[in-house]
Amino acid sequence: MNCFKSVSLAIGCGALATMAFASTVNVDVSEEHQVIRGFGGMVHNQWQNGGGLSDADAKLAFGTGEGTIGLNTLRIPVYASSNDFNKEVAAAKSAKKYAGDDFILYATPWTSPYAGANQHIRSSDYQKYVDHLNSFTAYMKNQGVPLYAISISNEPDWCGEWACWSADEIYNFTKGYADQMRKNGTKVISTESFKYDKNLYNKVLNDPNALKNWDILGAHFYASQASTGDDFFAYKLADQKGIERWMTEHYTESQGSGNYWRKYMKTGDQANTAVYDTVRAMDLAYEIHRGLVIGNFNQYTWWYIRRCYGLIMDRDFGNKLQVPQNEIGKISKRGYVMSQFARFIRPGAIRVGATAKPESNLFASAYKSAGGDSVIVVLVNRDYKKGKTVTVKVQGADVQTFRVYTTSEAKNAKDEGEVEVKNGEVTITMDAGNTSNKDCIVTLVGVGTPADPVPRQPYGGKAVELPGKIEAENFDIPGTGKENKTCNDADSDNHACTDEGKNAECSDYREGTGVDVYKKATGYVVGHNQEGEWLEYTVNVKEAGDYSMVASVATDNSTAGFSLSVDGNTVAEVPVSGTSWDEFKDVKATVPLPAGEHILRMTVTGSWFDVDYFAFSNGSSQCTEEPCDPISIGMKFDAGQSPVAYGIYDVTGMFLGRIEAAGIADVKAKTAGLVRNGGMFIAKPLRGGKMFRFSVTK
Repeated sequence: MNCFKSVSLAIGCGALATMAFASTVNVDVSEEHQVIRGFGGMVHNQWQNGGGLSDADAKLAFGTGEGTIGLNTLRIPVYASSNDFNKEVAAAKSAKKYAGDDFILYATPWTSPYAGANQHIRSSDYQKYVDHLNSFTAYMKNQGVPLYAISISNEPDWCGEWACWSADEIYNFTKGYADQMRKNGTKVISTESFKYDKNLYNKVLNDPNALKNWDILGAHFYASQASTGDDFFAYKLADQKGIERWMTEHYTESQGSGNYWRKYMKTGDQANTAVYDTVRAMDLAYEIHRGLVIGNFNQYTWWYIRRCYGLIMDRDFGNKLQVPQNEIGKISKRGYVMSQFARFIRPGAIRVGATAKPESNLFASAYKSAGGDSVIVVLVNRDYKKGKTVTVKVQGADVQTFRVYTTSEAKNAKDEGEVEVKNGEVTITMDAGNTSNKDCIVTLVGVGTPADPVPRQPYGGKAVELPGKIEAENFDIPGTGKENKTCNDADSDNHACTDEGKNAECSDYREGTGVDVYKKATGYVVGHNQEGEWLEYTVNVKEAGDYSMVASVATDNSTAGFSLSVDGNTVAEVPVSGTSWDEFKDVKATVPLPAGEHILRMTVTGSWFDVDYFAFSNGSSQCTEEPCDPISIGMKFDAGQSPVAYGIYDVTGMFLGRIEAAGIADVKAKTAGLVRNGGMFIAKPLRGGKMFRFSVTK
């Protein structure tokens, strides 16, 4: 029997009463917030006596199927001695094996050869400290488990057992040295305040020359608990600066068992005074909700994955708890609560608009998958006395069914089956099962297709002819669905608008794609290129052969570079080096190309360079400036033409709405009434015809 059903299918007076008191969660897929990097946990084998994460644990923690947690992120320590660098390699390899392409590994230093417990690093040792961190990133890269990111230091404001940093020291190190931590393609995380103390971040955030050396703001949620107000999680200055935020460490409580669903006991950790309080597994769900929705965090990391209070159960090494033997090595209640987010909100998903608090003690958030082909809604009921009935209304996506998963005192990420969505909405009862505690977490996973799916399109309406010239900024127009993705950028910011020192102007060209398009003396360029980012172009090669490729690039980095691939097969590796961001130079390579229409991808293999264009010649036909430029998409209108029905899309291919318009001026005017902000848009005739691009100013 499916306990989750549309209320309209229920019978009896009880059903009518339930319908009358249903809360409504309005989901707007077109309202985009932050990109979600994922969910993770910590391993520290030196502190865990070598028992941090076995391969069996990694399978439970980093798998994505039924009976797993679905983590994708692993945090490890940077040890003070290089002799200990190997301690987390095995755990990282196991986690990577089960997380696959979604895996993210990052690291945090507690101490170093230059500062131990309760010590400050002398400024004269900053360069040596950077070299120490870079030696670790190089080591992990050589072991086949490269770091995605590394932080400056753990908890500068709780440093009795590790190194301390003042706000001025953090600022000075960040501005003068932090950019060097990217040497091995690794992103930079700020120092990670244990209590999310904004005073430790403000000075850097207010200086663009310092802020450009941080890729991620890392913070811990200690000094908070379920009763803490939302202000703790909010950070308006960080929102304004567009800095990505990761919650890199917390546990909601460590005195009780991870399997306690609801227990009154004496608790208290770090900054929280030891008091008698009610411990709830659902406190984790509430904290994740507030971190993502109130705090706009992109990632959430629990403390130890395997611990008696963690995500996978273990015995209590402090001998306070008697953990039953049959619980050890299994996913805890907290682990299953985490899985309601981690298994279904996968890396690259985007948080979208949703009614955050439809009623007292009920919280909601919504997400769309990276490919835009799934909608995920997470409902958190913190009212242990009362169940909830919720109507979910979805706008901007054609979801036909939701698959429902529940974790409660009686259920462990239970698959409740599918419910049908009618006219864009569905009503469910959050059923906690056979238990007096009604609190639970329910995840709805949309099984449907995006509204009005759009295929990818060559920029300019047709493939670039080769021999010829490809302007870097004119990558294909993205469609919806994974197969129609045409670019991959590390974040949604245009860093020409936030960084200084490259003589680059902020530009809205290709706005909405997340790609860093600048305007420089040579015209539009793609900049702030980071390892792993890529752009794709549809090309039509006149004849097969070895082509001479010339790329115009600028950098002050000696380790930058990119590769070129055709239909997924690498055809060239191109190193890039230079001494100035203002001087564009040619780099050359011989590129074998097959005849016909293909997808050419440029992948960044070494970070930090600007690229203007790629020109291809085959000896008999040389690319010249004008013939190589793409043709702009356009359409001529007759003043007296009849109204035409159009689907309106943004430049990422997201459907925005339907209009009827006669002429380009009418299209622009009616689109302006449809969208919140100006920019570039695409109009697609609904009954056949050529799509076209146009701009709207608001």
